[in-house]
Amino acid sequence: MAEKSEKQMAKMVDAVQPHCDEAIVAAMTCSHAGSMGSLLASKLAGGIGGMARTSGLPNPVFIAVGTDTIYAFDYRPRGFKFKIKKEVARWPRAEMNIEVEETGKMCYFTMTTSGGESYAMEVPTVMSGKDLVALFIAALRG
Repeated sequence: MAEKSEKQMAKMVDAVQPHCDEAIVAAMTCSHAGSMGSLLASKLAGGIGGMARTSGLPNPVFIAVGTDTIYAFDYRPRGFKFKIKKEVARWPRAEMNIEVEETGKMCYFTMTTSGGESYAMEVPTVMSGKDLVALFIAALRG
């Protein structure tokens, strides 16, 4: 992985690690699937956009992958840093099914719990983000 991607992943892991009770191996800021496209369309139409929701999770959401658990956090960007506000969900990693689809500039993934709850998310892969997203998805899949 490129050094730039390693540094960015380390920043995200460092931001969320104090809020988790196990070692975090990867973390990523994610949006609900379709929300980035709706943001662009809404902006072009003069709206505020970006509010598509596929679940009860905040949008955007900070997803952290621990050794045994996947965490979701409400957060706010602070320049190139992240202010973690609160944990909004956690799931046993072994009970999550992860499906991934990559299309050009986006990576879409769906996390489905053993109970049938689904969380459809997206992450951009543009501007050298492909390596970073690949690392995150590999950790998410276990």
